[in-house]
Formats: sequence, structure tokens, C-alpha cells
Amino acid sequence: MTERKKTIHDTEWDLLEVLWSKERATAREVAEALAEKRAWAVSTVKTLLDRMVQKDLVSARQVGNVWEYTPAVRAVDAQRSAWAELVDKAFGGSVAPALHFLAKDAQLSKKELAELRALLDAKDGKGKRHD
Repeated sequence: MTERKKTIHDTEWDLLEVLWSKERATAREVAEALAEKRAWAVSTVKTLLDRMVQKDLVSARQVGNVWEYTPAVRAVDAQRSAWAELVDKAFGGSVAPALHFLAKDAQLSKKELAELRALLDAKDGKGKRHD
């Protein structure tokens, strides 16, 4: 069976970021962590988390009379999936134009450009450049 791609929506990213940082949390704890950014009611957070359980983005277990949530997807896997989705949608599935965009149009700092260059050189097997 082929695993279906899971699009992670903005609200889900917010919830996952809290869970990745805390490792596990109740809906109340997630709501409190997002209070300034989202100001959601605990019931809203619980509904969103329960939907994320159905999408296999989050796991839930009952502890006493509350539900505790943990991320079911690693941050790096979610980032990889989001990158692949962006490259597919915005660059026709080709990474080279995406990297060209990053290097030319994304207004990267000199440090970020140097890091990108070093990553590309390492990927290409050149190691450090000595210009």
C-alpha cells in the first residue's frame, strides 16, 4: 500500500511545533503555548489535535481524565515533505530552479549564501571552496 502524502496546514504546523518542543502535552498546555499567536480556546485545540490524530500527524493517549498528545511525525520528515510539496507545486518538481530562486531571489544573507554554497559543494564532493 502506498502511503498517502500528508499536507500539513499552517495551524497544524503551529500545533506540531509546540509538541516537538515539549515532546508531549495536553490540549490545555498546547493552547497556553499558543495563546499569544493564536488565542484559541482549549476546545478548539483539542478538536484540531484530534483531527491530526486521524491524519497520523499526532498520537494521543488518555492519562487519567485528560488526553496527552505527542508528535507522530518527526520535524525533519515534515520539513522534507513540505519541501517536496513546494518544489512540486512551485517549480514543477525540479530542485534546481528552487535552489536558483533561493540563491537569487530569496534575499539570503551572506552567511546563509555561504552555508548554501558549502552544502552544495559537500553534496558535489568538492568540500570547502577556496576562492
